[in-house]
Amino acid sequence: MHLPSLLTCVVALLPFANSLATQHPKSSDVTASTYNALIQAGYKTAYTLDTKNYEALGEVMTTDVVYDSTALGKYGGRSVGLDEVKTSVAAAFGDDLVEHIVTNIYIMELQTPTKAKVVTYITYSHWDPDALSDITKTYRIWYKCDDIWVLQDGDWKMQYSYVTNMGPGVEAPY
Repeated sequence: MHLPSLLTCVVALLPFANSLATQHPKSSDVTASTYNALIQAGYKTAYTLDTKNYEALGEVMTTDVVYDSTALGKYGGRSVGLDEVKTSVAAAFGDDLVEHIVTNIYIMELQTPTKAKVVTYITYSHWDPDALSDITKTYRIWYKCDDIWVLQDGDWKMQYSYVTNMGPGVEAPY
């Protein structure tokens, strides 16, 4: 007598069970080649920024990239689209010396085979040789990026980045 009710319940839950079976792959599902490609993309982004090769940012960022570092206050901002990122970064860096040291990259989740949630820790240094004692011009920030990377045209590119300061504040290196 309970069997028909049980069968009805099981049949009703089959679509739900199927969706559970097709959940997004976890970070443990990341292959070595995907892992290495994402790490290289992170390092290449830092190198591209540090060498101020703004035209090459299209190799590591999507055209619709969102870069949000508003959590850094006057040291950050929000840019939407590759062209705006290029303009904002060029204005922020100017002729000053900059360095992004990528300390850790962790692939939180491979959301699809072509989309990954990645956390990156970076120590960013910015030096104005004429103002080494001015914290508004010469400073260091240890920050975390919560990123979404997508595979486009065979390359992993940043599509979204939210930056937060991991330290108690901006540091004066001198």
